[in-house]
Amino acid sequence: MFSSLFPLVVVALLGYVALRSHYVSAQTIGDLSKITFSLLFPLFLFINIAQADLSGIVSYSVFLTFYAVVISTFIITTLLAARLFKMQSAGGAVFALGSTYSNTIIVGLPVLISVLSPSVAALVFLIISFHSAVLFGATSIFSSFATGNSFQLTRFCKGLLKNPLLIGIYSGLMVNMLGIDVPGFIASTLHLITQGALALALFILGANLYQYRLAGNYQQIISATIIKLIVLPLAVLLVARLGFQLSDEITLILVVLTACPTGVNAYIVACQQNSGQSLVAGTVVLSTLMSVVTIPLWIYVLQTHLFS
Repeated sequence: MFSSLFPLVVVALLGYVALRSHYVSAQTIGDLSKITFSLLFPLFLFINIAQADLSGIVSYSVFLTFYAVVISTFIITTLLAARLFKMQSAGGAVFALGSTYSNTIIVGLPVLISVLSPSVAALVFLIISFHSAVLFGATSIFSSFATGNSFQLTRFCKGLLKNPLLIGIYSGLMVNMLGIDVPGFIASTLHLITQGALALALFILGANLYQYRLAGNYQQIISATIIKLIVLPLAVLLVARLGFQLSDEITLILVVLTACPTGVNAYIVACQQNSGQSLVAGTVVLSTLMSVVTIPLWIYVLQTHLFS
């Protein structure tokens, strides 16, 4: 397990050191981010999903375990934020987003490929296909209560359709479900172009940790981090084991996906809602640092069947 996760940590650490030592500039990281997440990663997601064998690899119980727990945790966390931290609807929704939105693609996917095998990618893509849409939508709906503005579904959907990562996921799913064969020369070209997408994403993640700061209400940041790294994956584990008796491999996948640190996109949503920016930025940093310890612990717990 250590040998599988060590390269991922090293690549992220290189990104952090490169920016901190001014070996690369913030502008360079910004340009790399634009290329990686607007071009390379969408193409990576598209070709891998389009060519994945999705027949019989997922059932309603897998989706229900993942999304029912994530949505329930989001709602409960929003309500708790109002009671414990006296947050209004917008602040509580952003707090809940920081506590439940996982960095599934940049962290979860390479971790699962390293620990299990590349074949799990197809299932991971399917599970997370609605992850951003569901949580960003829930945040917008709850935030609209505070501003008095109605939730505009059309505007929200247009925003999602402009997200390059979601475009890659959904276009790949469409090609796969329609049974369209991607020509070999196109597929090989896309695989070559996107070969370094995961490594670049991890490098950028490490660099972003230097740019974000642990600032603001530390009690809220620590609370959101605990919910994200411990409470949420524990709830998924219990539902997967006790509720649906899912297989060991499926349970491991679901737990790791929910045990991932808070995704950077949550900070973008916080900026759009103009609420909780420092809270989410701090949660991204702290949860990412702590996940270096907690994700291996969750994998150890599951592989040694401590919850069986």
